[in-house]
Amino acid sequence: MIFQWGPEWQRLYVDALLETDPLKLVERVATAEKAILMRVEELCTSSDGAVEWQALEDAITGMSVLKREILNLSIGTKIERRPTVVMPRPCAN
Repeated sequence: MIFQWGPEWQRLYVDALLETDPLKLVERVATAEKAILMRVEELCTSSDGAVEWQALEDAITGMSVLKREILNLSIGTKIERRPTVVMPRPCAN
């Protein structure tokens, strides 16, 4: 099956979503985000593209999730993770 890609920003967005290497993920997110924002600028000057606007909004939301994951990954590698110690609560008499 051959998939027909739409605008370039969609391909770059999917590439970012599917990237599993944390080092490559940062670059793919940046590239996709740039392409998405450029497309938003292009659509701002035209009157068509309602369906694409919704797809762009969804992609922007997806990019924010990926960026949060990148931040969590970078914080996780800098901070030594220690097990959480659960202390019993004092009983009320």
